[in-house]
This record gives sequence, structure tokens and C-alpha cells, in this order.
Amino acid sequence: MSGRAEADGRAVAEQRGRNAHLMQAYVEGLASTTPPGPTAPVPPVTVLRDLVFSEPGTGGGLRLDLYLPEGVPGPRPVIVWLPGGGWQRAARGMGPHLGRLFAQRGYAMADVEYRSSRTAVWPAQLHDVKAAVRYLRSVAEVRGLDAERIGVWGSSAGGHLAALLGLTGGDPEWEGNGGHAAYSSEVRAVVDGYGPTDLPHMDADSPPGGVVNDIDPASPPWGLLGGPTTDHPERAHQASPVSHVHGPAAPFLILHGDADLLVGPAQSQRLFDALHDVGGDATLVSVHGAGHGFFNTDALERTPPLPTTVRATRCGDRAPDRAGVLTSGLVERFFDRHLRRHFSD
Repeated sequence: MSGRAEADGRAVAEQRGRNAHLMQAYVEGLASTTPPGPTAPVPPVTVLRDLVFSEPGTGGGLRLDLYLPEGVPGPRPVIVWLPGGGWQRAARGMGPHLGRLFAQRGYAMADVEYRSSRTAVWPAQLHDVKAAVRYLRSVAEVRGLDAERIGVWGSSAGGHLAALLGLTGGDPEWEGNGGHAAYSSEVRAVVDGYGPTDLPHMDADSPPGGVVNDIDPASPPWGLLGGPTTDHPERAHQASPVSHVHGPAAPFLILHGDADLLVGPAQSQRLFDALHDVGGDATLVSVHGAGHGFFNTDALERTPPLPTTVRATRCGDRAPDRAGVLTSGLVERFFDRHLRRHFSD
């Protein structure tokens, strides 16, 4: 081996060592995160409701509610919330208290609706949420938003779409025609709460007593795809986040209850493994004893913290698993790291 090759090898090893050290410190921080404390006065929040962000032609105009913290200096980083509902009902207000989580912490929060699968099948829902991100960038200057720092957080079907936003931001094939085409739909960070990630394997990943998806016309994937996955294999493949993991992507925080009977926890493991294989930045939090829907309404704030196991990967390196607890502070800490300028710059 030449001296140059040896030096390059040492440099790579040193960089990987630094990455591993930083990732370990981050995992330890996630594992020990406590709920946000009253360290500063809580800013008042202005809510702008029923802002039309797209008129796709089916299902009427799409709207979002925008929560804006007052008195926060500089452009405010943005977190887009995508509700669940089996792709059939994506109503605003079906999520955590966005004023507290996290508008009162200085984030602009956007509560976004998207078309029901009863109105339009895949990929209409991805087109809609991309249109919402583009709209937010288009109004960033007038609304005091930081167009460079937009993250997304979703639960269940919303988690599925959040993951797809994080994986398809640079792919024009999935933009749709929802308006504001001059702006990007890329996001800087993704929190995926128990979203389906590999539709053809949802049955295989269903735990004992879980919901079987491919034999029931009332099941959500049927509605999204227009029929069972076996009848629409290409559409099911396209609608699966794992199919879009090819290289660098936004950092992911994935959370899943290990007692989830609606979306098997193995679905989130599949996404985490795929991101690990391409050297992605991903954290998987397994919430022990939790079922489906712990991000709905104010359940996260009302429920005593549940124990978790935190797994993380970065640049192809795995950190040792850590024990922790689930709190809203875990989600906030992740967004702080990737969206706030004094953390991420």
C-alpha cells in the first residue's frame, strides 16, 4: 500500500471515529430527553386558519392552518404536521396540540390536509403534501418563515407521507401540479410516527392479532392503491418509502409502538435498515407497550412517559442501543438539531 493510500485510510478511519462519537452523544441525548421545561417566557401564538394552498381539481381546495409564534426574532423554522387517518380522513386538528408542540417553542407549525383516498388514489396524497411545502416557501417572506429550514412530522398515513417527502424531494416525477412550481418541496428533517413503509409486506409484518390488509376492501391500503397490493404491485412499490431509499436523504426520526396492531413495528424497522444500508442519518425509537396513535390529540402530553429503546445509524455506523423514555422533548430535540440555525449551522 502506498503512503498516500495509508494516509487516506487513516483519514477515513478518523472521520468515522468522530462520526461514531458524535452519533453516540446524540443517541445518549435522545435517550435521556425530558419534557420541555419553562426555561423562557412562552410566546403568544397567532393562528391563521383555512389558508388555501392548492386547488388540485378533485375534492375542492386544500387548506392548512398556520401557527405563528409572536415576538420570535428572525425567520421562524417550520414544522409541517401531516395527520393520519388511513389516507381516508386527513383532517386538521387530528394531532398534537400544535400551539404547545411546538409553536410556543418558536417554531411555525403548519397543520396540513390532503386528499382522501375516497376522492383520489395514489399518488394524489404525495402531490398534495408537496404542494403544501412549496406553498409555505412561496409565502415565507410575508409570513416570517425560514424557507431553508422546513421539517415534516406525521403519524400513521401522515408518517408514510412524511417519509416520502424526505426521500423524494429532488425527484420531479413526484411533484404533481398542485401549484407554486417554482419552489422546492424538499424538507430538512423527518419525524415518521408509525407510518407504513413497505406496502407489499404489511401483511407479513402484521403481529399476532394484527390487522390483515390485503383481503379486506375496507382496509386503508386498498383505498390508497385502488385495490389490493397483489392487483397493483407497481403502484404499491411506488407508494412504499423503502422503494425510494437510494442515497442521501433528510435525517429521520422514526417512532413506533411495539404493541401496534394496525401497522406492524417491522415496517419501521424496514425503513431504518434501508437508511442504514445507504449510509443515512436515522434514529429508530421503539416505544414499549405503545399501540397505534400515540401522537393523536394530546395523548403524548397526557400519558406518563413510556420506556423506549433507541437505535441510531449515521454514515453506515450503528450506535449501541440505548434505553430511554418517550416525551415530546425527544421530538423537539430532533428538530432543534436539524432546523434551528444555532444548532444546525
